[in-house]
This record gives sequence, structure tokens and C-alpha cells, in this order.
Amino acid sequence: MPEPLVVLGSARPDGETRHAVDLAFPAGARIIVLPEHHIGGYDYRHGNENDGFAGVIDAMLGADAIVFATPVYWYAMSAPLKIFFDRLSDLLETAKDKGRALAGKSVWLIATGTENGLPEGFEVPFRRTAEYFAMHYRGAAYLYTGDDPALREASETAVAAFGNVVGG
Repeated sequence: MPEPLVVLGSARPDGETRHAVDLAFPAGARIIVLPEHHIGGYDYRHGNENDGFAGVIDAMLGADAIVFATPVYWYAMSAPLKIFFDRLSDLLETAKDKGRALAGKSVWLIATGTENGLPEGFEVPFRRTAEYFAMHYRGAAYLYTGDDPALREASETAVAAFGNVVGG
């Protein structure tokens, strides 16, 4: 199976979320670091259509497995990933063909944080967005990054196993 495409929404491309991605995909994955693509927020007049958004979408269109990776910030996805998700509206307005072409793709989530698990409702935007574009939301893995070594070790093992599910 081809390597997954990871859309990394962390402001720190070498932080805990990247560590989780590396645990899940030790043989490698294609990684897009969103902050490096300078994606502007949604604009009703579409004045930012020449930013990095289209390039990320094109990469998603070329992938079979798409993994969104984000730290948990204030019980939600990171700001770079939220901006990207807001821009998905472009696929309903100015790039409808690309929006339709996402249908059938598989989507997963890797999240990291200091709580014992994902916050209630954290997966909803990922699942519902996948459904809206007729993609298949396949589930999430969570890397605990807090101070409990046993919980950390267990979550690292679970994230590594999750990578086998995505890649297998």
C-alpha cells in the first residue's frame, strides 16, 4: 500500500504530534506541515486563492490514505488545521471538481495532548467533514503527552499499532 499522506497541523513540526506520526509510520509517510504552506483563512471574495491551500488539496487528491495530525489546543484542533478546514469551503464554491474528487478516500486522525484521552466531541469535525465530502472516516489515535510514564508508554504502543491499521 502507498505511504499515507499526513497533514500535520502543528505549529511545531518537530514536537509531540510529529513524534506520534513517526511512531505510527516508522517506515515513513508523506508529511505536509501546514504552517509551511501559508494558507490564509476563508475569504468570501476568494482573495487568497493563490496561497498554499490548493497544493495541499492536490496532495490529498493523490493519496489513498489521509491522516490529519494535530495537538489538542483548548479542546479542539490546532489553529493551522482549523484554518485549513475552514478553507475546505473553497471546495464547495470555486473548486467543486476537487471537492467531489475526495469521495471515497479514507481519513484518519492522530491527536496529542496532556489529558488522559481525547476531549469529548473532538472527532466530530473530522468525522462530519469526511462524511460531507463522501470520504470514509476510519478513526483516531491519541498520544498522551502528560507526566504519567505508564500512560505515555501505553499510548505510544497504541499509536504504533494504529499506524499498522492505516498502512495495512
